[in-house]
Amino acid sequence: MRLRLSFFLLLVATSAAFIAPLGAHTEVWQRSPDMGLEYGGTVDRVQISFFATVESSKITLADADGTSIEVGPTTLERGDRVAVAEFPALTEAGAYIVTHTELASDGDIQTDAYQFFFNPESDNEVISLVDTDEGPNWVLLGVISGVVLILAGLFWPGRTERHATPS
Repeated sequence: MRLRLSFFLLLVATSAAFIAPLGAHTEVWQRSPDMGLEYGGTVDRVQISFFATVESSKITLADADGTSIEVGPTTLERGDRVAVAEFPALTEAGAYIVTHTELASDGDIQTDAYQFFFNPESDNEVISLVDTDEGPNWVLLGVISGVVLILAGLFWPGRTERHATPS
């Protein structure tokens, strides 16, 4: 009985790890510039990556006073998992507010907003989510899945039970 309970708990924990991102729809994976951080250097685009693909996205930018900053059209990159909006490089230090709205393939619409800070003297520079290979580590997830399947086979209830043979 204890072995069956352990197997069941292992199965539930593994399933939860894979099901959570699948139900995320337009859940944000990463942002650049990221929420709450201060950046220097050239800040001339916003990039937002998602757990799943999105059908469309719209990104807007405003300063702390609510004054809109002209942003180009939002494009989708990397298999429609990264939304990108470019704008003239920031020159004024201060807080900036990014608002983004995404449409998932199942019709789910999500709107979110976050704030980052620009300081021309900051050494923290924005990273590109399009030029990097960030995202789920599919190899690691595949290895974990294989281990779980092997363990499931080894500990499957009834697998190790011996049947009495007639004498």
